[in-house]
Amino acid sequence: MRRYYLLFLLSLSGVGFVQCSDPLSNVELEAYRPQHSIYLQKDGTGSRGTLIGMEPVLSKYSYATEENLYQALDPYFRHAQDNDTLFADRSVVVLPEYIGTWLVATGEDRSIFEAETIDEAMQSLVIRNAGSFVRHYLFATSYSPDALKETLFRMKAESMAERYQSVFSRLAKEYRVSIVAGSIVLPHPEVKQGRIVITDGPLENVSFYFKSDGSVDDRIIRKGFPIAEEKAFLKEAKINENASIDTPIGRLYTMICADSWFPDSYSELNRSGAELLAVPSMVTPDDAWTQKWKGYSGYANPADVDTHDIERITERAAWEKYSITGRLKSTKVRGAVNVFFRGRLWNMTAGGDAILSLSGRAISNHAGKEENEGRIYALYL
Repeated sequence: MRRYYLLFLLSLSGVGFVQCSDPLSNVELEAYRPQHSIYLQKDGTGSRGTLIGMEPVLSKYSYATEENLYQALDPYFRHAQDNDTLFADRSVVVLPEYIGTWLVATGEDRSIFEAETIDEAMQSLVIRNAGSFVRHYLFATSYSPDALKETLFRMKAESMAERYQSVFSRLAKEYRVSIVAGSIVLPHPEVKQGRIVITDGPLENVSFYFKSDGSVDDRIIRKGFPIAEEKAFLKEAKINENASIDTPIGRLYTMICADSWFPDSYSELNRSGAELLAVPSMVTPDDAWTQKWKGYSGYANPADVDTHDIERITERAAWEKYSITGRLKSTKVRGAVNVFFRGRLWNMTAGGDAILSLSGRAISNHAGKEENEGRIYALYL
């Protein structure tokens, strides 16, 4: 199979060097920048600060340039600030899973963004970067059965890390808030001298914490339980190596999406002494919430799972039973937010509704069903 790919890639390598780049213009990007309504929900009466979950509506054009991603996110921070939910040095903002991953397309030719499907867009990305792709494919260490996808992310990893840090450091510093910046796929990243740097290690789904001065914490959260389709190109991490972080409003623990379904994650949370929980998530397609739950993906069901629920209850009901709503009862967490990626990226749609907990009880989510409505949830602690 690798020989087949090699022949295919070598045939492409001559194409990539003769094509001229044709990026989307600033005028086009401004036209593609959507103006979404923003739903804001406030819960709690505390005065210590706020734990805020943000679910911005994003599109493929949001990732065309670094500035475009910033411009897509900034209105949510401004809206939270204008409505007395975002406080300087007393707020922690949680963003969705994979929010940084689509930076893989940033700075690329318009053909990537005019493609109808993700597969077409990624094929165009490979063709337009054929030389780099072939070099990484031939000479970088491979850890994954999906060498094509692994190589694609590896060749863009350095620019992805730089742009990710630039956008979220800027937002954190401008609004003087701390940010759990969702997640991004990078090859075993590290933080050295205040910068996110990549290594030649395996691809991981990772989350970074940005402080209110714009600096990035060197404690990286790595996803321990990637689902079946992620396992084809992502390495699972050891969750006992994920540390909690002291924030201005309390000690925070982060679980990336499916990690919040496993009892071991809550054992680590309890061991860390955390009183706050952030869960960045992404589910697809946009109607996944109403589909029948198929059980744990990529792993055996934990012993406390009622297997009669499989193919009987909805995905939403399963999240509420087996993720934070059901499992936080064994912890001392005061506030928790589980936020989901929203929007359409090429032919991929994302869904899900934020799950909230405050002072040991589940908080009802009152957001409507509008597809193009961004959401902000503020828990006063």
